[in-house]
Order: sequence, then C-alpha cells, then structure tokens
Amino acid sequence: MKKFLLSVIAIFAMTICGFAQMEVCSDACAPHANEADYSTGVIPIYPQSQDFPVLTVGVPVDQCVSIRIPSEINGSAIISVLGFITVSVNSVIVNELVNLPDGLTACASANPMSANETYTLRITGTPTTAGTYNLNMRAEIDGSVSPFGNISTVNGYTNGTNGVATNITISVVEAGAEATPIARITSDPATSTGGLTDWTQAIRIAQGETVSYTSSSSNADHVAWTFEGGSPATSTANTATVTYANTGTFTTTLVAYSESGELRDTATVSVVVSEAPVVFNVDFVADNTTVLVGQTVNFTNNVTATQNGQPYTGEIFYSWSFDADGGTAGMLATSTDANPAYSYTAAGVYSVKLAVATSQYGVYMTADTLVRHAYITVQEDDLAVIADFTTNPEATSSLFSGTSVNIIVGESIVYTSACNENTTSIAWTFQGGDPATSTENQVTVTYATAGTYTTTLVAYGADDRQSTKTLTVNVSEPTVEASFTTDPAYTDLYIYQMLAIETGTTVTYTSTCNSYTDHVAWTFEGGSPATSTEDVVNVTYGTAGSYTTTLIAYSQDGTLTDTVTLSVTVTDPVAVEENAISEISVYPNPTSSIINIAAEGMQNITIIDMTGRVVMSKDVNSNFETISAEGFAKANYMVRIATADGVVVKNIVVE
Repeated sequence: MKKFLLSVIAIFAMTICGFAQMEVCSDACAPHANEADYSTGVIPIYPQSQDFPVLTVGVPVDQCVSIRIPSEINGSAIISVLGFITVSVNSVIVNELVNLPDGLTACASANPMSANETYTLRITGTPTTAGTYNLNMRAEIDGSVSPFGNISTVNGYTNGTNGVATNITISVVEAGAEATPIARITSDPATSTGGLTDWTQAIRIAQGETVSYTSSSSNADHVAWTFEGGSPATSTANTATVTYANTGTFTTTLVAYSESGELRDTATVSVVVSEAPVVFNVDFVADNTTVLVGQTVNFTNNVTATQNGQPYTGEIFYSWSFDADGGTAGMLATSTDANPAYSYTAAGVYSVKLAVATSQYGVYMTADTLVRHAYITVQEDDLAVIADFTTNPEATSSLFSGTSVNIIVGESIVYTSACNENTTSIAWTFQGGDPATSTENQVTVTYATAGTYTTTLVAYGADDRQSTKTLTVNVSEPTVEASFTTDPAYTDLYIYQMLAIETGTTVTYTSTCNSYTDHVAWTFEGGSPATSTEDVVNVTYGTAGSYTTTLIAYSQDGTLTDTVTLSVTVTDPVAVEENAISEISVYPNPTSSIINIAAEGMQNITIIDMTGRVVMSKDVNSNFETISAEGFAKANYMVRIATADGVVVKNIVVE
C-alpha cells in the first residue's frame, strides 16, 4: 500500500513540472487583518465570494486577496483517495490563479510562502469578457507525508491540474448588466458528518433544537428560504432562526435573486434531526450501609429520565460497581440489574457507582453516572459465609453487559465452588442447564438451547448465615465466520477494505475462518485461478481493472454460511518519459459534458474514480477521442491513457 501511495503522489507531482512561478509584486498590498473573515478551505482566503466585488467589462480592477498558509493539509487536497494521510507543510509556492477572468493578472507579496504566515495576491488589469469565474489556486507544496513518517517529501500541487478551490467566484458583467447571483448558506451549527456510520455532510441537531441560517450569497438583491420540517417553513430575510420539532432528514433551500428577479441561483443543505437526548437524574440507596462480611446489601435505584421535557419511556440499561474505591474510570459492571443485591467479601469502606444509559451499544448512547464515595462500611465477621466460584471457560466482564460466560449450544461449563471456610453447605441452580441443580463442589453443566440464563450459588453457614453469587450465561447457536488475510496485505478502512496492486502481482490468500467452518469456496474475479476450495491460494492478476474477491465459509452440513469480500484494484505500472506529458491534452477541465483527449497513437483510455473503481475503459486506435461525461458523478477522476510510447495519467474534474 505504501508503494501505491508513493506512486500516486509521484504521478501527480510530475504533472506540475514546468509550471511558472507567480511573480512577486513590486507594490504588494497589505493582508486583511480580521482572521475571522477568512475561508475555512485548504488554504484560508479573504475575500470569499460574498465579499468579492462584481467586476464590469472595461473597468480597471485593483483587488487584493489575502491568504494564510496552513501548517498541515489533509491528503484529500492532493488526491481524494489519500484522504487519510496528512501533509506537513514547510512552504508553498503559488504558480497561478486558475480561471482568472480574461484581461486580469496576479502577483504575490512573496513567493515561496512559509507555513502559518499571511500573504497577499494582487489582481490587476481590465476584464474583457463577461462571465462567472470560479477561481482555483495551483501551488507547489514543500513538506512531508504522515502517518508514514518521512517516507517521501512532497513537492507537488493541490488537487489536480486545476489546483484547489479558493472559495472565490468572480462575476464579470457587461456595463449596465445585472450580475448572476451566487447562493450560499452558512449555519449555526455548521454542517458535519455523522462519523463512521454516515460520511454525508449535514446540519445535525436534536429534536426541539434550532438552527440559525444566514444567506452569505453574492450578487443577490433578495432571497427566499424554504425550511422543510422547520418552523417557520419559509422566510425572505437574510437571516432566520428555525426550530425543528420532529425527527427526520429535511432539506433547507435558499434561492438568491438579482434585483430584477430574472437571474437566480439555488443552494441547499440537509438537516438531520435526531431524537432529543435523554436527561437523567441518577440516584440510589442501600437498605443498609454498615454490614458484616458476607452480609447482603440490597440496592434500589431512584433514577428518573426525561426526553424533550417528557418522562422517558424507553429501556434504561444499568451498570453497577460495588468496589469503586472512590474512582470513576475503568470500572466494569458488577451487576446490570435495575435493583441488585451484593455481598461484600472483605472488610473495608467501599464506594458504589451506578451508570445508566439509553442504549447498550449505540454510538450515540446517552449516559450519566453517580458515585457515592465511602458509602458502604463492611466489618469483620468471624463466622461470615462468602459464596464464590470459578468457571471453565472463564467469565468475562464489560461495562454494560456485566460478568458473563459465553458459549455455544451443546457446550459445557465446569463450575467449581470457591466459598470460604465458614461455608458448611452449598446449593447450585443452573437455569437452562443440565443438571438444573446440584450440591456438589464441582459440577459440569451442559446447555442444549440458545438463550440467556442465570447461574446461582448459595453458600450456607452457622447461625443461619448465607451468601449468594450469580453469573449470566449467554448460549448462542453455532455459526461460521468467514475471514482471510492477504500477502501483500490489504488496507482496512473499517467499513471498506481495499487491495491495490499492479498487473503481474501474485497475491497469497489465506483463510482464517473460525473453527465451525468445515470448508470454503473462493471466487477471484480478474485473477488466475478464478476459483478455489483450498485454504491457501496464490492468485495472479494480469489485467488492470477493479475486481472483487469473495470467500464463502460453510459448516460441515452446508446449512451455515458466511461471506466476506475484498475490493481489488489492479493498475498498470506508470512509466513514461516526462516530455510525453506535454504531448497529451485532456480538456476542457473542469467539464460537465464532454472530455476531449488528444494524444499520438492512443491504444486505450481508462477513467478511474478516486476510490480506484474503473468507471469507463475502451480500446482505441486514434489520435483524438471525445468521451461523454454526462453520466459521471461530480468528482475528481484519473484518466489513464495508454499510447505506443507508454502510459500517462491525467486528472480531470467533472462538475
């Protein structure tokens, strides 16, 4: 994978060779002073579109653009497939402002520009052509790549041949003409992702909360809002505060109009409204706070919970710890009962913790905790009875599932009494087990039916003393689990696994399925062999493309199965002379309709998205090809062009 990353970086660094460095101004302007006005893009810039003046054809321009150089840039600014890396920036060299209106030029206050410093670009000249121009900045980065350490310095550009977006849209109009509005929405709270489960950008709030919207549109005389799911539902003000009473996913729409109303632009943003958080008041009491060793204490929770101002009616999960010793961190559950009983096995002063939650495992779990420090005093008792036992397999503990033993239907647990010397007799109860009861010190219990059961041991002693210990037993049906490793290793991105290799590579696949797997079946799309039933298989990939490897694990009778897949991206090694790059043209860039490709002796054209998926591939025998981009998603793509002289990769933006 490291080799793949470096090769991608190298490909894109090559394409900037020969770019002219932007000239240094002889009369540079001072940078904008208020940092709060800067954009939040890869390189923060002022002014943004809403603050940039409308330009008029034939009217001279002298505009200062301030830029702040960051100390780090996310890898997605170089190429989106590398979004998980970080480029540490030493300095930046600005090469040019891409898509600057005809008739305008730019110079820099200094070049190169050091990280964490503010500089200016001065735009001067007289615009000659009306239109809307989305400015990008092409720049070279001097820095290093992490998290792999100093494996390679980066001396490349940001985000393709068009550079990186500046968040500046320049409108040039004919004298006396209206400028086209550009609709833009800002909000408080701002948009964010939902974490690993949802990468979509949206405003995320709880039921009953409000969002403050502001139109930061440029060239707009008036605006109109529509707030789906919100109150109010519409507005014509530049700012609006909207309340969302119901859960769901809604769309907010802003239409920006010119003065005449004939020109308009629309912007939208998604609003995800989740259930209101549960507010807990955690409280509990013990029936006795001073007891003898082995004596049982009964705890009662007085927890109350509300949601959106109303009593919470959903399930509450409890996690008790009776030996907290005054601390709150890292304490595992001793009981998950709502109102448990507990027997202390040694004299001392103990704290008690109760943690409560609305979801046992949910990512958005609402929880609260109360610790009563030095709450229970346990005194010595020479005749105390302490119930205790061990199990094979051993019991395990977790925060909200308590202490339990996990087994498969048909398996057994060996219970061994570990009661203290004051114990005169014991009594076991094995819910769901065979046998169901026993008075022996050691018992082997078999569980034939799936379910969650409780094992109870009562220890008896002199003067009617007794003590109880319980354990949860989770019995599940047997299942097979499919898994495998690869050499070279694939990249695991938690919810997406990918193997990136070059043509001619042989991959060793090794089944690591669990013990309930009797046999396996492989399918190697694009590989040789194409199928196998062996545990270890060597597969060779001879043709570039995007493929899927599938492993199915079977139980002995074939009734239980499990499937796991892996995405495999195979690319040809990129080897091309530097002077061949200038001989190949891919235009227009960006594009929304067609892609023109001009190159001498073209043999194949392949377009690959930034996840490595091949979206189009065709064999050709020409010097010029036109490809329709109308069915492509708006994104960055790699265009791989194979010629008689070698292979070249170009970057193109579809918008």
